[in-house]
Amino acid sequence: EEARLAEEARLAEEARLAEEARKEEEARLAKEAARIAAEEEERRLAEERRLANEAEEAAEEARIEELRRARTEEEAKLEDLRQSRVVEERRIEEEEEVRLAEEERKAEEARFKLAEEVRTAEAKLEELRQARMAEEMRQ
Repeated sequence: EEARLAEEARLAEEARLAEEARKEEEARLAKEAARIAAEEEERRLAEERRLANEAEEAAEEARIEELRRARTEEEAKLEDLRQSRVVEERRIEEEEEVRLAEEERKAEEARFKLAEEVRTAEAKLEELRQARMAEEMRQ
């Protein structure tokens, strides 16, 4: 009887120790699973941050490219405006030159006409003097 009781006690102790070892192993496995899950979560979060950073960089690169394109367009508009201003200034200068040349031509015509009138008046004056002198000679 004693041997059976001792055997049962030994078996009970072995069962208790085996149960304790099983619980410790479960706790160790649960701890290991939690560590692995935490590492996986950290990797997942790191990957999300990396993807978010890449997306932000791509968006910023696209924004920079759009700004550069807009700047190039504005530079082209500015150059067009400068060219238009130069063309307009030349056109105004040419119109002014044409206007001044026309005024000069008219002034030259007026001077010529007045010179003709002076010559005509001088010739008439000379005729009148000649006629007066001829009249005086006859008297």
